[in-house]
Amino acid sequence: MYIEPQTNKNSNFNNHNIVLPERVNKLLFQSIATLEEILNNQQLPAQERATVALKILEMTGLLSQQNHQSPTTLISDAQQELNQVQTNNLGLSNLLPADYVEIQNFFSSAENQIFINQAIEKREQYVESTTTTKADKYRQSYVLFAKFFPELSALIQGKILEKLPEVLTKLNMPPFEISEIEVQLTAHNDGCYYKIHNDAGSEKTATRELTYVYYFYQEPKAFSGGELRIYDTELKGRGAITQENYKTIRPANNSIVFFKSRLRHEVMPVICPSKLFDHSRFTVNGWIRRLVS
Repeated sequence: MYIEPQTNKNSNFNNHNIVLPERVNKLLFQSIATLEEILNNQQLPAQERATVALKILEMTGLLSQQNHQSPTTLISDAQQELNQVQTNNLGLSNLLPADYVEIQNFFSSAENQIFINQAIEKREQYVESTTTTKADKYRQSYVLFAKFFPELSALIQGKILEKLPEVLTKLNMPPFEISEIEVQLTAHNDGCYYKIHNDAGSEKTATRELTYVYYFYQEPKAFSGGELRIYDTELKGRGAITQENYKTIRPANNSIVFFKSRLRHEVMPVICPSKLFDHSRFTVNGWIRRLVS
């Protein structure tokens, strides 16, 4: 867009007045382009992108009103908009409540028993769990990767796809195209735990939308503890801040829990007096990833 300069007998003033509107246009268009990049980032929550969209509308309105404002005022307004976005890490925040969906009797009793049997039979294939940040003493458990139980992995993936529309509706989430359903099996025995974290806090995990945890164990239950605690979480820019309010889910055999992967959560310590592997708190857990075009 080019703004025709007003005529004035003072040539110096005319030259100055020509440069300023061009500068205004350039600055505003650059600012809008930057905001559009943010708006197109599907990793940000819808509320954050809506806030950015409003900023774009405000700035395009600013462009349309240029004939009614001085160039100096326009530059000042545009710079304030852009600086607010940059210095406040987008200046956006969003509170995710600790909502979850729990489904009891997820599999038949026979299928549930197959999970228990395989989890125990494959004890030699487990490895000690780690975290993406490699933090020391932040997590203690044992993991069995999906390649060691491909049939059961396919079974739970199919069941999750079947239940997903219902889960998304209950969590007030729009449908999304899935790129992958990650699967792993985890055993928590005496003293095992996982401190507060979220599942989508790094570049490698950013496309995780939903976390699921399927609980199973031998009955009668030989352990206590191991509750899943999900916290209200404030999202600010790309960060996640744990809030005081939380909900606690006690592990129930043959039940599954779904929640948003950006929610902060933890696994409380497990107490298993016998310390026998067969008496562990077992889960098949994983993440549903969104396809990025």
